[in-house]
Amino acid sequence: MLTATLMTDFGLVDTFIAQMKGVMLSINPQINIVDMTHSIEPFNIRHGAVALGMSYKYFPAGTIHVAVVDPGVGSSRRGIVVDGGKYRFIGPDNGIFSVIFSEIKTTTVYHITEPRCYRNPTGATFHGRDVFAPTAALISLGMRPQEVGPPVSDYNFFDITPPSKTAVSSITGEVLYIDRFGNVITNITAEFITGCGFKLEGRLVSLKENYAQGQQGQLHALINSDGYLELFVKQGTAVPSSLSGIRSGQTLTLELSD
Repeated sequence: MLTATLMTDFGLVDTFIAQMKGVMLSINPQINIVDMTHSIEPFNIRHGAVALGMSYKYFPAGTIHVAVVDPGVGSSRRGIVVDGGKYRFIGPDNGIFSVIFSEIKTTTVYHITEPRCYRNPTGATFHGRDVFAPTAALISLGMRPQEVGPPVSDYNFFDITPPSKTAVSSITGEVLYIDRFGNVITNITAEFITGCGFKLEGRLVSLKENYAQGQQGQLHALINSDGYLELFVKQGTAVPSSLSGIRSGQTLTLELSD
């Protein structure tokens, strides 16, 4: 039984997710549908790309990942299928698969033009239900990615600048996203961090092994379960209480301590 995951910015109040699942199950009643998350920040393609990049590899080979953060729905932006070998990815051609392209070096991208992949009628505002859901279900039944349409090489993606040492004791990185607890996840990995802490915007931030080691109300950092440096406040939020105005994509410079 093939698995398909759904990741969107749709939230859980409306019936959008149920409609997508209904379409998929109508085509393939045996498909195993897993909700990855529906709490991506609305319209934040970068957040979706990072979340997908952190999660796709924990699923078994053959999994189909449907990612829909689609502020350009109904416009000239394409719907695409990305064949990544072990995994297939389906969604809008707007950069949502940027992390996938950087991690999986051999991918082929196809523009979804095959009429069978489109519900009739196809709405202009809900391609998640009317294009991406049926495409995923058909692929789960054996349709090959190359059958959905022609290959394309001019697909959209953005770069996430890797962390770098800008001086002997200075590290520059980027905020990947801010989770629902207000923790700030960066792209700085453990090998860049030395000593027991660093300074951020002139403030000393101590490095902990887990959240419980933090002091209430104080800004701390740790290396999280994905291997990234994370800023947190114990049983509180790092945003806005400690890092007001910080946002996804923002550059951070850390001054390392001994």
